[in-house]
Amino acid sequence: MLTKMLPEQIAKFWDIIKFAVEQSLPPVAGEHPDKMNRILASALSGKAEVWASYTRGSESTKLEGIAVTRILYDDVSGTRSLLIYCIYGYTAISKNSWLHALEVMAKYAKSRGCQKMTAYTELPYLVSIARHLGADTRYTFVSFNVDEITQNLDKLGQEI
Repeated sequence: MLTKMLPEQIAKFWDIIKFAVEQSLPPVAGEHPDKMNRILASALSGKAEVWASYTRGSESTKLEGIAVTRILYDDVSGTRSLLIYCIYGYTAISKNSWLHALEVMAKYAKSRGCQKMTAYTELPYLVSIARHLGADTRYTFVSFNVDEITQNLDKLGQEI
């Protein structure tokens, strides 16, 4: 089961959420010293959404994972997208749980006027699921560190 968390729940369980986010941050997050506080502030203010995936047994509820999403607007194309900013599983997550989570997020995205869902992942399994669902997986995400690239451009020019 996947549930969008309320700000009060995010504040109460921030230590558990923070661990998941730290383990799954995308490369765009960089090394800003205040990034976790910024993510928390975004989640508490509604700029980002935190989702909890869990299973319910007869005697207990077990947390499976955490996802953070954000609705992005590309003003160049006029496209609204639900970005799955990061996603983390505390344990192995079943295919059915992944599919249920994607279905819930897709319905949420549609309800918010999004035409696309996008995500960062380094997990081949998730890329495979996305491909089977018709996602465009042809592109490779590239992230440059500005300080490193300016230092290395001269060397690269000599090597090419």
